[in-house]
Amino acid sequence: MLIEQYIKHVERYFWDRKQIQKAVDEEREQRTARKGHTGGGGHAFISNPTETAALKNIEPVRMISFGYGPYQSIIMNPELWLEVVAETYKIHENQLTGKVMYQKYEKRKPMKIIAELTGVNRDTCYEFRKEFLRDAVGLALKKGLIK
Repeated sequence: MLIEQYIKHVERYFWDRKQIQKAVDEEREQRTARKGHTGGGGHAFISNPTETAALKNIEPVRMISFGYGPYQSIIMNPELWLEVVAETYKIHENQLTGKVMYQKYEKRKPMKIIAELTGVNRDTCYEFRKEFLRDAVGLALKKGLIK
């Protein structure tokens, strides 16, 4: 029962991966575009823009939002979620499970069509989905994203 709730929660990050990545990239751009300086303003101040840009990019993005109004989504720790998605795809990279899930989440094809393309029945595709998302839940638990 609890694993099903986790699976539903984690699946959202696979559906929204492109939007999350775009929002993280925009946040990174905004951080480096903001002017500012480090090190104080005394008589011995030496400006180092390369260092300033590097310091801004070291800190992880804590939160992003995308969408508007009632459709707005707020994601905490988006870079960690993107890592979970990437690592899950990597685990299933050379397996039929990975190919089926790539078609489902990245290409947004319905299971019926995926089943026809891969030569397996729909029930097997849904079992692949469960296996794939269970691995993602395990990675998310390991990273402390869900408790």
